Amino acid sequence: MRHLKSGLMIAAALMLAALPAPAFAGAIHKDVPEKVDPDKRYLIYLHGAWLESHALSEPHPKRGVYQYEKILAELAARDFEVISELRVGKPNPRKYTRTRVIPQINALLEKGVPANRITVVGFSKGGTMTLVLSAQAGKSGLNIVNLAGCGKGRFRAAYDSFLKNDASKMQGRMLSLYDPADLIAGTCEEAAKLGARLKMTEVALKAGKGHATFYSPNPAWLDRIASWSAAAGKPKTN
Repeated sequence: MRHLKSGLMIAAALMLAALPAPAFAGAIHKDVPEKVDPDKRYLIYLHGAWLESHALSEPHPKRGVYQYEKILAELAARDFEVISELRVGKPNPRKYTRTRVIPQINALLEKGVPANRITVVGFSKGGTMTLVLSAQAGKSGLNIVNLAGCGKGRFRAAYDSFLKNDASKMQGRMLSLYDPADLIAGTCEEAAKLGARLKMTEVALKAGKGHATFYSPNPAWLDRIASWSAAAGKPKTN
């Protein structure tokens, strides 16, 4: 009887080993990897300003801990090769986009990754960078995701400056996500109206957490990014 049980256990183990592997996830990189696979989807994540001058473990007084590493892990779990670095020194959004983000995009393109398999996601100050990117990159095939990056309240002046000087040059696909309860960021409709070559989809998440909605890896916004990005390049059906 003991030998029979052992045999059954071995057989069960072999059957499990023969089952198809679960859907693979991507990896997390600090910069564009030396070797890339053009068939994979690449995502550049630009975090908010809080982490430029605070430790990962230090909670924001109103929004709690910015769960940066968990957010990256959840993006990778959705089959993205994630590229992200912690910024320091409070860099200027325009300069950082021009000298850091655009070169990363160009490196991916030069390595054979199609533009529609490149997604740039930015939250808050990182979202401001995605606005700048859409105006500066000059590439219409990119997927750009703005998370609460169109300022209001005390950040309205910076957004107004962008609308006046850059919004007309915006192009590409953009997904805008924000929480109506947010006191410092809101709709990007004004930018979309000025950017004639911009195709924007906007969703008000109504999570009730305001800016803190994007401090944690909430499927409400993570899944939208994944499905929206995956739709890029798919043929339209009549």
